[in-house]
Amino acid sequence: MKYEHRRMRLWLFAAMALVLGSVAWAKRDVYQFKFGLMSRAGQGQSVVYLETNQIEKNPDPSHLHGFSIKRKDGNQFYVYYIIRFPEPLKDLPEGIEKHYSVLDGGRALQSNEEFVWELNRSFIFSESDPVGQYQLEVYVDAELYRKIDYDVFPELKVTF
Repeated sequence: MKYEHRRMRLWLFAAMALVLGSVAWAKRDVYQFKFGLMSRAGQGQSVVYLETNQIEKNPDPSHLHGFSIKRKDGNQFYVYYIIRFPEPLKDLPEGIEKHYSVLDGGRALQSNEEFVWELNRSFIFSESDPVGQYQLEVYVDAELYRKIDYDVFPELKVTF
């Protein structure tokens, strides 16, 4: 009987630690972050309307994907991000060096660091962009905040 009570107390302690640990982790995240499909909102801003890590490669300029990040307490923060591609980009846009550093022979782009209240960053595809596994790393105040792996698949063509 003592063994049963001890075992029950250990199990209860472990369950409580798990619940309290997850609550503490949730409170630690001081940012609101979303990644997925985006649409244009007022004042030229883009907003995430569908969180997903499955993105169709559609070169139409209205087909946006990306992320938004904002501190819950409204304070400013430093942010930059790195996008990793499944293969090197073939056609880099003219003037890209104003906003990005090209890394690893075109397999990654790193944004310039910005001091922001919030950041809504949208991306569009070009015809030459590869399909496959992409990765987005978001750095806040010089520390990795979030790493998102997402799949870019070929545009679905529907014919009638």
